[in-house]
Amino acid sequence: MKRPFKRNISEESYWKSFTDILAGLLLVILLVLMLLLLLLTQMNDEEHKYDYQYETYNINDDINDDNGENNNESNHFKDNDHDNVSDGGGGGGGGGEDDPGTETDIGPYVDIGHDKTAVFVTVIDEETGNVIKQEGILFELYANRNNGGLMTLHTYYPEKIEYKQYETTEAGTFYLPEKITKGIYSLHNLKPPKGYGLAEDVKFTIDESRDWSEPFLVDVPMSPAKSIIYIHSVDTDTNIDVGGCTYEVYAAEDIITLDGTVRYHSGEKVDEFICDDHGKGQSIKLYLGKYTVVQKIPAAYYALANTPVNVTLDITESGEAPTYTVKCEKTKAVFILTDEFDGKPIKGAVYTVPGREPAITDEDGKITVTDLDKSAAYTVTLDSVPEPYRISAKPVTFHVDGSGYIDGKTRFEVPQTAYIIRLIVDIKDIIYKNSVTGNTARLYDDSNVLVDDWEASGSEHLITGLEPGLYTLEVDGSSPITVEVKDNGETQSVSTTVWTIWDTISVALAVVLFAAIIFIAVRVINRLRKKKKANG
Repeated sequence: MKRPFKRNISEESYWKSFTDILAGLLLVILLVLMLLLLLLTQMNDEEHKYDYQYETYNINDDINDDNGENNNESNHFKDNDHDNVSDGGGGGGGGGEDDPGTETDIGPYVDIGHDKTAVFVTVIDEETGNVIKQEGILFELYANRNNGGLMTLHTYYPEKIEYKQYETTEAGTFYLPEKITKGIYSLHNLKPPKGYGLAEDVKFTIDESRDWSEPFLVDVPMSPAKSIIYIHSVDTDTNIDVGGCTYEVYAAEDIITLDGTVRYHSGEKVDEFICDDHGKGQSIKLYLGKYTVVQKIPAAYYALANTPVNVTLDITESGEAPTYTVKCEKTKAVFILTDEFDGKPIKGAVYTVPGREPAITDEDGKITVTDLDKSAAYTVTLDSVPEPYRISAKPVTFHVDGSGYIDGKTRFEVPQTAYIIRLIVDIKDIIYKNSVTGNTARLYDDSNVLVDDWEASGSEHLITGLEPGLYTLEVDGSSPITVEVKDNGETQSVSTTVWTIWDTISVALAVVLFAAIIFIAVRVINRLRKKKKANG
Protein backbone atom coordinates (compact mmCIF):
# COMPACT_ATOMS: atom_id res chain seq x y z
CA MET A 1 0.00 0.00 0.00
CA LYS A 2 1.40 3.43 -1.04
CA ARG A 3 2.07 6.13 1.46
CA PRO A 4 0.13 9.38 1.00
CA PHE A 5 1.96 12.40 -0.55
CA LYS A 6 3.19 15.03 1.92
CA ARG A 7 4.06 18.74 1.08
CA ASN A 8 7.54 19.94 1.94
CA ILE A 9 6.87 22.26 4.83
CA SER A 10 10.18 24.13 4.59
CA GLU A 11 9.75 24.90 0.87
CA GLU A 12 6.27 26.35 1.37
CA SER A 13 7.45 28.73 4.10
CA TYR A 14 10.22 30.12 1.85
CA TRP A 15 7.94 31.17 -1.02
CA LYS A 16 5.39 32.69 1.32
CA SER A 17 7.97 34.97 2.95
CA PHE A 18 9.31 36.03 -0.44
CA THR A 19 5.81 36.99 -1.63
CA ASP A 20 5.16 39.05 1.48
CA ILE A 21 8.44 40.94 1.06
CA LEU A 22 7.73 41.68 -2.59
CA ALA A 23 4.21 42.97 -1.80
CA GLY A 24 5.59 45.24 0.93
CA LEU A 25 8.26 46.61 -1.40
CA LEU A 26 5.67 47.43 -4.04
CA LEU A 27 3.54 49.15 -1.41
CA VAL A 28 6.50 51.27 -0.30
CA ILE A 29 7.33 52.22 -3.91
CA LEU A 30 3.71 53.20 -4.52
CA LEU A 31 3.67 55.30 -1.36
CA VAL A 32 6.90 57.08 -2.40
CA LEU A 33 5.49 57.81 -5.87
CA MET A 34 2.34 59.28 -4.33
CA LEU A 35 4.38 61.47 -2.00
CA LEU A 36 6.53 62.70 -4.91
CA LEU A 37 3.43 63.46 -6.97
CA LEU A 38 1.90 65.39 -4.04
CA LEU A 39 5.11 67.37 -3.55
CA LEU A 40 5.35 68.26 -7.23
CA THR A 41 1.73 69.38 -7.22
CA GLN A 42 2.29 71.59 -4.16
CA MET A 43 5.46 73.14 -5.60
CA ASN A 44 3.70 73.92 -8.86
CA ASP A 45 0.83 75.58 -6.98
CA GLU A 46 3.26 77.69 -4.91
CA GLU A 47 5.00 78.85 -8.07
CA HIS A 48 1.70 79.97 -9.58
CA LYS A 49 0.90 81.99 -6.47
CA TYR A 50 3.56 84.48 -7.52
CA ASP A 51 3.14 84.27 -11.26
CA TYR A 52 2.00 87.87 -12.06
CA GLN A 53 -0.68 88.32 -14.65
CA TYR A 54 -0.30 91.01 -17.31
CA GLU A 55 -2.70 92.69 -19.62
CA THR A 56 -1.59 94.62 -22.67
CA TYR A 57 -1.38 98.35 -21.80
CA ASN A 58 0.33 101.40 -23.22
CA ILE A 59 1.70 103.40 -20.31
CA ASN A 60 1.07 106.68 -22.18
CA ASP A 61 -2.64 106.05 -22.68
CA ASP A 62 -4.99 108.24 -20.67
CA ILE A 63 -7.32 106.51 -18.25
CA ASN A 64 -10.51 108.42 -17.92
CA ASP A 65 -12.42 105.93 -15.83
CA ASP A 66 -12.31 107.94 -12.59
CA ASN A 67 -15.32 106.16 -11.19
CA GLY A 68 -13.56 102.79 -10.85
CA GLU A 69 -15.41 100.82 -13.49
CA ASN A 70 -12.57 98.42 -14.40
CA ASN A 71 -12.60 94.65 -13.89
CA ASN A 72 -12.59 93.42 -10.30
CA GLU A 73 -12.69 96.98 -8.97
CA SER A 74 -14.68 95.85 -5.99
CA ASN A 75 -11.44 94.29 -4.68
CA HIS A 76 -9.60 97.49 -3.74
CA PHE A 77 -6.60 96.76 -1.58
CA LYS A 78 -5.90 98.83 1.49
CA ASP A 79 -3.31 98.50 4.18
CA ASN A 80 -4.65 98.33 7.69
CA ASP A 81 -4.89 102.06 8.55
CA HIS A 82 -1.27 102.59 9.56
CA ASP A 83 0.31 106.02 9.57
CA ASN A 84 3.91 104.94 8.96
CA VAL A 85 6.15 102.03 8.20
CA SER A 86 7.86 101.73 11.56
CA ASP A 87 5.18 99.35 12.85
CA GLY A 88 5.81 96.94 10.02
CA GLY A 89 2.81 98.06 8.03
CA GLY A 90 0.36 96.02 10.01
CA GLY A 91 0.40 92.99 7.76
CA GLY A 92 1.52 94.37 4.44
CA GLY A 93 1.03 91.73 1.78
CA GLY A 94 -0.46 88.79 3.60
CA GLY A 95 -3.81 90.30 4.33
CA GLY A 96 -3.38 89.33 7.98
CA GLU A 97 -2.76 91.36 11.11
CA ASP A 98 0.84 90.26 11.79
CA ASP A 99 4.10 90.42 9.88
CA PRO A 100 4.36 87.95 6.97
CA GLY A 101 6.47 84.88 7.73
CA THR A 102 5.20 84.51 11.33
CA GLU A 103 2.48 82.39 12.86
CA THR A 104 -0.99 84.01 12.69
CA ASP A 105 -4.48 82.96 13.64
CA ILE A 106 -4.94 81.57 10.14
CA GLY A 107 -1.57 79.89 9.79
CA PRO A 108 1.90 80.80 8.52
CA TYR A 109 2.44 83.02 5.45
CA VAL A 110 4.62 81.21 2.96
CA ASP A 111 6.95 83.79 1.39
CA ILE A 112 8.56 81.99 -1.52
CA GLY A 113 11.45 83.77 -3.19
CA HIS A 114 13.94 86.22 -1.79
CA ASP A 115 14.22 88.48 -4.87
CA LYS A 116 10.95 90.27 -4.20
CA THR A 117 10.24 93.55 -2.49
CA ALA A 118 7.45 94.90 -0.30
CA VAL A 119 6.25 98.35 -1.39
CA PHE A 120 4.73 101.05 0.82
CA VAL A 121 3.06 104.02 -0.91
CA THR A 122 2.48 107.48 0.62
CA VAL A 123 0.49 110.29 -1.00
CA ILE A 124 2.03 113.71 -0.34
CA ASP A 125 1.32 117.32 -1.23
CA GLU A 126 3.59 118.36 -4.09
CA GLU A 127 4.10 121.87 -2.66
CA THR A 128 4.58 121.14 1.04
CA GLY A 129 5.67 117.50 1.12
CA ASN A 130 3.09 116.81 3.84
CA VAL A 131 1.10 113.58 3.79
CA ILE A 132 -2.42 113.91 2.38
CA LYS A 133 -4.32 111.94 5.00
CA GLN A 134 -7.32 110.97 2.94
CA GLU A 135 -9.04 107.64 2.43
CA GLY A 136 -10.02 106.33 -0.98
CA ILE A 137 -7.31 107.79 -3.24
CA LEU A 138 -7.35 105.21 -6.02
CA PHE A 139 -4.38 103.80 -8.01
CA GLU A 140 -3.40 101.14 -10.52
CA LEU A 141 0.03 99.50 -10.85
CA TYR A 142 1.72 98.97 -14.21
CA ALA A 143 4.86 97.04 -15.10
CA ASN A 144 7.04 98.82 -17.66
CA ARG A 145 8.30 95.67 -19.39
CA ASN A 146 7.00 93.68 -22.32
CA ASN A 147 5.32 96.87 -23.55
CA GLY A 148 3.81 97.48 -20.13
CA GLY A 149 0.79 95.92 -18.51
CA LEU A 150 -1.75 96.34 -15.75
CA MET A 151 -0.60 94.23 -12.83
CA THR A 152 -2.83 91.94 -10.84
CA LEU A 153 -1.72 91.17 -7.27
CA HIS A 154 -3.21 88.89 -4.65
CA THR A 155 -3.70 88.11 -1.01
CA TYR A 156 -4.12 84.46 -0.03
CA TYR A 157 -5.42 84.22 3.50
CA PRO A 158 -8.03 83.38 4.55
CA GLU A 159 -8.92 83.16 0.86
CA LYS A 160 -7.33 84.17 -2.38
CA ILE A 161 -8.35 87.68 -3.45
CA GLU A 162 -7.34 89.41 -6.66
CA TYR A 163 -6.52 93.15 -6.81
CA LYS A 164 -6.18 95.46 -9.78
CA GLN A 165 -6.73 98.71 -7.90
CA TYR A 166 -5.37 99.99 -4.62
CA GLU A 167 -6.68 102.77 -2.43
CA THR A 168 -5.30 104.68 0.51
CA THR A 169 -6.46 104.43 4.07
CA GLU A 170 -7.37 107.48 6.12
CA ALA A 171 -3.64 107.83 6.78
CA GLY A 172 -3.04 108.50 3.09
CA THR A 173 -0.91 105.35 2.64
CA PHE A 174 -1.18 101.75 1.49
CA TYR A 175 0.92 98.61 0.91
CA LEU A 176 0.88 96.67 -2.30
CA PRO A 177 -0.84 93.43 -1.29
CA GLU A 178 2.18 91.27 -2.08
CA LYS A 179 5.85 91.65 -2.83
CA ILE A 180 6.89 92.37 -6.40
CA THR A 181 9.96 91.29 -8.35
CA LYS A 182 12.78 93.50 -9.54
CA GLY A 183 11.88 95.78 -12.42
CA ILE A 184 10.48 99.15 -13.42
CA TYR A 185 6.94 100.03 -12.37
CA SER A 186 4.57 102.98 -12.40
CA LEU A 187 1.61 103.96 -10.27
CA HIS A 188 -1.31 105.50 -12.13
CA ASN A 189 -3.78 107.67 -10.20
CA LEU A 190 -7.42 106.99 -11.01
CA LYS A 191 -9.20 109.04 -8.36
CA PRO A 192 -7.68 112.04 -6.57
CA PRO A 193 -8.84 113.40 -3.21
CA LYS A 194 -11.12 116.42 -3.11
CA GLY A 195 -9.24 119.61 -3.75
CA TYR A 196 -6.42 117.96 -5.69
CA GLY A 197 -5.82 117.16 -9.33
CA LEU A 198 -4.89 113.75 -10.72
CA ALA A 199 -1.30 112.86 -9.95
CA GLU A 200 1.13 112.25 -12.76
CA ASP A 201 2.26 108.64 -13.16
CA VAL A 202 5.00 107.85 -10.65
CA LYS A 203 7.71 105.59 -12.04
CA PHE A 204 9.95 103.63 -9.66
CA THR A 205 12.58 100.90 -10.01
CA ILE A 206 12.86 97.83 -7.78
CA ASP A 207 16.49 96.62 -7.79
CA GLU A 208 16.80 95.04 -4.36
CA SER A 209 14.90 92.77 -2.03
CA ARG A 210 13.04 94.28 0.93
CA ASP A 211 10.89 92.72 3.60
CA TRP A 212 7.65 94.09 5.03
CA SER A 213 9.44 95.56 8.04
CA GLU A 214 11.59 97.77 5.77
CA PRO A 215 9.57 98.16 2.56
CA PHE A 216 10.53 100.10 -0.53
CA LEU A 217 9.01 103.57 -0.11
CA VAL A 218 7.18 105.31 -2.94
CA ASP A 219 5.94 108.90 -2.59
CA VAL A 220 3.16 110.05 -4.90
CA PRO A 221 3.12 113.87 -5.08
CA MET A 222 -0.24 115.46 -5.81
CA SER A 223 -0.77 119.09 -6.70
CA PRO A 224 -3.59 120.95 -4.92
CA ALA A 225 -6.29 122.01 -7.33
CA LYS A 226 -6.62 125.72 -8.06
CA SER A 227 -9.09 127.87 -9.92
CA ILE A 228 -9.50 131.45 -11.12
CA ILE A 229 -12.08 134.09 -10.22
CA TYR A 230 -13.47 135.81 -13.32
CA ILE A 231 -15.14 139.24 -13.01
CA HIS A 232 -17.11 141.17 -15.65
CA SER A 233 -17.97 144.83 -14.92
CA VAL A 234 -21.02 146.25 -16.72
CA ASP A 235 -23.07 149.44 -16.54
CA THR A 236 -26.21 149.12 -14.42
CA ASP A 237 -28.43 151.02 -16.86
CA THR A 238 -27.03 150.10 -20.29
CA ASN A 239 -25.27 146.78 -19.55
CA ILE A 240 -22.26 147.94 -21.57
CA ASP A 241 -18.74 146.95 -20.51
CA VAL A 242 -17.06 149.11 -17.88
CA GLY A 243 -13.28 148.94 -18.03
CA GLY A 244 -10.64 150.07 -15.56
CA CYS A 245 -12.18 148.83 -12.28
CA THR A 246 -9.75 147.51 -9.67
CA TYR A 247 -10.75 144.57 -7.48
CA GLU A 248 -9.30 142.95 -4.37
CA VAL A 249 -9.75 139.32 -3.37
CA TYR A 250 -9.93 138.27 0.28
CA ALA A 251 -10.18 134.81 1.84
CA ALA A 252 -13.65 134.46 3.36
CA GLU A 253 -12.45 131.60 5.57
CA ASP A 254 -9.27 129.77 6.42
CA ILE A 255 -8.29 128.03 3.19
CA ILE A 256 -6.86 124.66 4.29
CA THR A 257 -5.79 121.83 1.98
CA LEU A 258 -6.05 118.15 2.94
CA ASP A 259 -2.40 118.01 3.96
CA GLY A 260 -3.32 120.30 6.88
CA THR A 261 -1.63 123.41 5.51
CA VAL A 262 -3.37 126.77 5.97
CA ARG A 263 -2.87 128.37 2.58
CA TYR A 264 -4.71 131.63 3.39
CA HIS A 265 -6.10 132.95 6.65
CA SER A 266 -9.63 134.31 6.87
CA GLY A 267 -9.69 137.98 5.89
CA GLU A 268 -6.28 137.83 4.22
CA LYS A 269 -5.89 139.73 0.97
CA VAL A 270 -4.77 137.20 -1.64
CA ASP A 271 -4.87 139.12 -4.92
CA GLU A 272 -5.63 142.38 -6.72
CA PHE A 273 -6.39 142.86 -10.41
CA ILE A 274 -7.68 145.46 -12.91
CA CYS A 275 -10.39 144.87 -15.53
CA ASP A 276 -9.50 145.49 -19.16
CA ASP A 277 -11.33 147.74 -21.62
CA HIS A 278 -13.97 145.05 -22.02
CA GLY A 279 -14.69 145.09 -18.31
CA LYS A 280 -13.15 141.66 -17.78
CA GLY A 281 -10.58 140.75 -15.16
CA GLN A 282 -9.33 137.64 -13.43
CA SER A 283 -7.44 136.64 -10.35
CA ILE A 284 -4.37 134.49 -10.07
CA LYS A 285 -4.86 130.75 -9.58
CA LEU A 286 -6.24 130.32 -6.07
CA TYR A 287 -6.69 127.30 -3.83
CA LEU A 288 -10.25 125.99 -3.68
CA GLY A 289 -12.44 127.58 -1.03
CA LYS A 290 -14.57 130.64 -0.27
CA TYR A 291 -13.50 134.17 -1.19
CA THR A 292 -14.88 137.70 -1.18
CA VAL A 293 -14.23 140.07 -4.08
CA VAL A 294 -14.58 143.80 -3.42
CA GLN A 295 -14.18 146.74 -5.75
CA LYS A 296 -11.25 148.86 -4.62
CA ILE A 297 -11.20 151.55 -7.32
CA PRO A 298 -14.18 152.24 -9.59
CA ALA A 299 -13.90 153.20 -13.23
CA ALA A 300 -13.80 156.87 -14.22
CA TYR A 301 -17.18 158.60 -13.71
CA TYR A 302 -18.54 155.57 -11.83
CA ALA A 303 -19.36 155.22 -8.16
CA LEU A 304 -17.72 152.51 -6.10
CA ALA A 305 -19.71 149.24 -6.21
CA ASN A 306 -20.01 148.60 -2.50
CA THR A 307 -21.72 145.19 -2.69
CA PRO A 308 -19.10 142.43 -2.29
CA VAL A 309 -19.12 139.36 -4.53
CA ASN A 310 -19.08 136.06 -2.64
CA VAL A 311 -17.25 133.35 -4.57
CA THR A 312 -16.84 129.63 -3.89
CA LEU A 313 -14.03 128.10 -5.92
CA ASP A 314 -14.58 124.43 -6.66
CA ILE A 315 -14.00 121.91 -9.42
CA THR A 316 -16.78 122.21 -12.01
CA GLU A 317 -17.99 119.49 -14.34
CA SER A 318 -17.13 121.57 -17.38
CA GLY A 319 -13.73 122.47 -15.98
CA GLU A 320 -14.46 126.18 -16.53
CA ALA A 321 -14.98 128.55 -13.62
CA PRO A 322 -18.08 130.80 -13.78
CA THR A 323 -17.89 134.54 -14.46
CA TYR A 324 -19.31 136.88 -11.83
CA THR A 325 -20.97 140.07 -13.10
CA VAL A 326 -20.56 143.31 -11.16
CA LYS A 327 -23.08 146.08 -11.84
CA CYS A 328 -21.44 149.51 -11.90
CA GLU A 329 -23.48 152.70 -11.62
CA LYS A 330 -22.42 156.04 -13.03
CA THR A 331 -22.41 158.98 -10.65
CA LYS A 332 -25.22 161.29 -11.72
CA ALA A 333 -27.04 164.43 -10.62
CA VAL A 334 -30.66 164.58 -11.77
CA PHE A 335 -32.53 167.90 -11.81
CA ILE A 336 -36.36 167.73 -12.01
CA LEU A 337 -38.23 170.93 -12.88
CA THR A 338 -41.98 171.17 -12.26
CA ASP A 339 -44.69 173.83 -12.11
CA GLU A 340 -44.96 174.96 -8.50
CA PHE A 341 -48.74 175.39 -8.86
CA ASP A 342 -49.81 171.99 -10.18
CA GLY A 343 -46.58 169.90 -10.21
CA LYS A 344 -46.58 169.32 -13.94
CA PRO A 345 -43.14 168.79 -15.55
CA ILE A 346 -41.72 171.71 -17.49
CA LYS A 347 -40.17 170.79 -20.81
CA GLY A 348 -37.62 173.01 -22.57
CA ALA A 349 -35.95 174.65 -19.58
CA VAL A 350 -32.19 175.21 -19.99
CA TYR A 351 -29.59 174.30 -17.34
CA THR A 352 -25.88 175.09 -17.54
CA VAL A 353 -22.81 173.55 -15.91
CA PRO A 354 -19.51 175.46 -16.23
CA GLY A 355 -17.37 173.99 -19.01
CA ARG A 356 -20.20 171.93 -20.51
CA GLU A 357 -22.87 172.24 -23.14
CA PRO A 358 -26.29 173.46 -21.90
CA ALA A 359 -28.78 170.74 -20.92
CA ILE A 360 -32.49 171.00 -21.79
CA THR A 361 -35.22 169.36 -19.75
CA ASP A 362 -37.12 166.53 -21.43
CA GLU A 363 -40.84 165.72 -21.36
CA ASP A 364 -40.45 164.63 -17.76
CA GLY A 365 -38.84 167.94 -16.89
CA LYS A 366 -35.47 166.25 -16.23
CA ILE A 367 -31.83 166.72 -17.04
CA THR A 368 -29.08 164.28 -15.96
CA VAL A 369 -25.55 165.46 -15.31
CA THR A 370 -23.00 162.61 -15.70
CA ASP A 371 -19.29 162.05 -16.40
CA LEU A 372 -18.50 163.63 -13.06
CA ASP A 373 -14.94 163.57 -11.78
CA LYS A 374 -14.28 162.29 -8.29
CA SER A 375 -13.27 164.71 -5.53
CA ALA A 376 -14.72 167.63 -7.50
CA ALA A 377 -17.45 170.27 -6.99
CA TYR A 378 -20.04 171.30 -9.57
CA THR A 379 -22.55 174.16 -9.79
CA VAL A 380 -25.72 173.76 -11.87
CA THR A 381 -27.81 176.81 -12.79
CA LEU A 382 -31.31 177.06 -14.26
CA ASP A 383 -30.76 179.71 -16.96
CA SER A 384 -34.06 179.92 -18.79
CA VAL A 385 -37.59 178.55 -18.79
CA PRO A 386 -40.25 178.58 -21.51
CA GLU A 387 -42.86 181.39 -21.51
CA PRO A 388 -44.82 182.27 -19.47
CA TYR A 389 -42.78 180.61 -16.72
CA ARG A 390 -40.48 182.58 -14.48
CA ILE A 391 -37.37 181.30 -12.71
CA SER A 392 -37.53 180.87 -8.96
CA ALA A 393 -34.86 178.12 -8.51
CA LYS A 394 -31.43 179.12 -7.29
CA PRO A 395 -28.09 177.62 -8.50
CA VAL A 396 -27.19 174.29 -6.82
CA THR A 397 -23.62 173.29 -5.88
CA PHE A 398 -22.77 169.68 -5.05
CA HIS A 399 -19.56 167.73 -4.33
CA VAL A 400 -18.50 164.31 -5.66
CA ASP A 401 -16.35 162.42 -3.12
CA GLY A 402 -13.41 160.14 -3.84
CA SER A 403 -15.66 157.08 -4.21
CA GLY A 404 -17.98 158.76 -6.69
CA TYR A 405 -20.82 159.46 -4.25
CA ILE A 406 -22.81 162.69 -3.80
CA ASP A 407 -24.12 163.02 -0.25
CA GLY A 408 -23.71 159.25 0.08
CA LYS A 409 -25.69 158.46 -3.06
CA THR A 410 -24.79 157.44 -6.58
CA ARG A 411 -27.90 159.23 -7.90
CA PHE A 412 -28.30 162.77 -6.54
CA GLU A 413 -31.78 164.20 -7.24
CA VAL A 414 -32.62 167.91 -7.06
CA PRO A 415 -36.33 168.87 -7.35
CA GLN A 416 -36.89 172.45 -8.53
CA THR A 417 -39.90 174.55 -9.54
CA ALA A 418 -40.70 177.45 -11.85
CA TYR A 419 -43.82 179.59 -11.69
CA ILE A 420 -46.26 181.58 -13.78
CA ILE A 421 -47.90 184.85 -12.52
CA ARG A 422 -51.39 183.65 -11.71
CA LEU A 423 -54.45 185.63 -10.68
CA ILE A 424 -57.47 183.82 -9.29
CA VAL A 425 -60.74 185.79 -9.53
CA ASP A 426 -63.75 184.73 -7.45
CA ILE A 427 -67.14 186.47 -8.02
CA LYS A 428 -69.61 186.03 -5.13
CA ASP A 429 -73.06 187.21 -4.26
CA ILE A 430 -73.36 189.91 -1.61
CA ILE A 431 -75.53 188.17 0.93
CA TYR A 432 -74.57 184.45 0.88
CA LYS A 433 -70.97 184.85 -0.38
CA ASN A 434 -71.41 181.98 -2.84
CA SER A 435 -69.73 181.92 -6.25
CA VAL A 436 -72.18 183.13 -8.80
CA THR A 437 -72.96 182.10 -12.38
CA GLY A 438 -73.92 184.04 -15.46
CA ASN A 439 -72.24 187.31 -14.67
CA THR A 440 -69.81 188.62 -17.28
CA ALA A 441 -66.38 189.72 -16.04
CA ARG A 442 -63.62 191.63 -17.83
CA LEU A 443 -60.02 192.38 -16.87
CA TYR A 444 -58.23 195.43 -18.31
CA ASP A 445 -54.55 196.37 -17.97
CA ASP A 446 -53.35 199.86 -17.03
CA SER A 447 -53.61 200.87 -20.70
CA ASN A 448 -57.28 199.88 -20.68
CA VAL A 449 -56.51 196.95 -22.96
CA LEU A 450 -58.77 193.96 -22.44
CA VAL A 451 -56.66 191.12 -21.06
CA ASP A 452 -59.35 188.52 -20.39
CA ASP A 453 -63.14 188.22 -20.26
CA TRP A 454 -65.30 185.37 -19.07
CA GLU A 455 -68.69 184.39 -17.72
CA ALA A 456 -68.91 183.41 -14.11
CA SER A 457 -69.41 179.64 -13.82
CA GLY A 458 -69.87 179.24 -10.12
CA SER A 459 -66.13 178.57 -9.44
CA GLU A 460 -62.88 180.47 -9.30
CA HIS A 461 -61.40 181.72 -12.58
CA LEU A 462 -57.62 181.42 -13.21
CA ILE A 463 -55.80 184.01 -15.32
CA THR A 464 -52.15 183.28 -16.31
CA GLY A 465 -49.43 185.07 -18.25
CA LEU A 466 -49.98 188.44 -16.59
CA GLU A 467 -47.24 190.97 -16.21
CA PRO A 468 -46.79 192.76 -12.91
CA GLY A 469 -48.87 195.98 -12.67
CA LEU A 470 -52.32 197.47 -12.04
CA TYR A 471 -55.44 195.97 -13.61
CA THR A 472 -59.14 196.88 -13.57
CA LEU A 473 -61.76 194.20 -12.91
CA GLU A 474 -65.31 194.87 -14.12
CA VAL A 475 -68.18 192.53 -13.32
CA ASP A 476 -71.79 193.05 -14.42
CA GLY A 477 -73.81 194.02 -11.40
CA SER A 478 -70.81 195.41 -9.55
CA SER A 479 -68.63 198.48 -9.53
CA PRO A 480 -65.14 198.18 -11.13
CA ILE A 481 -62.24 197.43 -8.76
CA THR A 482 -58.49 197.91 -9.14
CA VAL A 483 -56.22 194.83 -8.81
CA GLU A 484 -52.44 194.96 -8.29
CA VAL A 485 -50.58 191.98 -9.75
CA LYS A 486 -47.15 191.31 -8.18
CA ASP A 487 -44.20 189.14 -9.33
CA ASN A 488 -43.53 187.44 -6.02
CA GLY A 489 -43.69 183.80 -7.10
CA GLU A 490 -47.01 183.32 -5.36
CA THR A 491 -50.47 182.76 -6.73
CA GLN A 492 -52.64 185.84 -6.02
CA SER A 493 -56.37 185.93 -5.42
CA VAL A 494 -59.02 188.65 -5.73
CA SER A 495 -62.70 188.46 -4.78
CA THR A 496 -65.58 190.76 -5.75
CA THR A 497 -69.30 190.73 -4.99
CA VAL A 498 -72.36 191.38 -7.17
CA TRP A 499 -76.09 191.90 -6.56
CA THR A 500 -78.04 188.88 -7.74
CA ILE A 501 -81.75 188.13 -8.04
CA TRP A 502 -81.48 185.86 -5.04
CA ASP A 503 -80.11 188.74 -3.09
CA THR A 504 -83.15 190.81 -4.20
CA ILE A 505 -85.60 188.07 -3.28
CA SER A 506 -83.88 187.61 0.04
CA VAL A 507 -84.10 191.33 0.81
CA ALA A 508 -87.75 191.48 -0.27
CA LEU A 509 -88.64 188.54 1.92
CA ALA A 510 -86.81 190.13 4.78
CA VAL A 511 -88.74 193.42 4.28
CA VAL A 512 -92.05 191.59 4.14
CA LEU A 513 -91.21 189.63 7.23
CA PHE A 514 -90.15 192.74 9.05
CA ALA A 515 -93.36 194.56 8.02
CA ALA A 516 -95.45 191.62 9.18
CA ILE A 517 -93.74 191.62 12.50
CA ILE A 518 -94.34 195.37 12.89
CA PHE A 519 -97.96 195.00 11.91
CA ILE A 520 -98.55 192.21 14.38
CA ALA A 521 -96.80 194.12 17.11
CA VAL A 522 -98.93 197.21 16.52
CA ARG A 523 -102.12 195.15 16.63
CA VAL A 524 -101.11 193.50 19.85
CA ILE A 525 -100.22 196.81 21.46
CA ASN A 526 -103.58 198.42 20.44
CA ARG A 527 -105.57 195.56 21.91
CA LEU A 528 -103.71 195.80 25.14
CA ARG A 529 -104.46 199.50 25.37
CA LYS A 530 -108.18 199.03 24.70
CA LYS A 531 -108.43 196.35 27.31
CA LYS A 532 -106.72 198.53 29.85
CA LYS A 533 -109.14 201.42 29.24
CA ALA A 534 -112.09 199.13 29.53
CA ASN A 535 -110.96 197.93 32.93
CA GLY A 536 -110.00 201.44 34.12
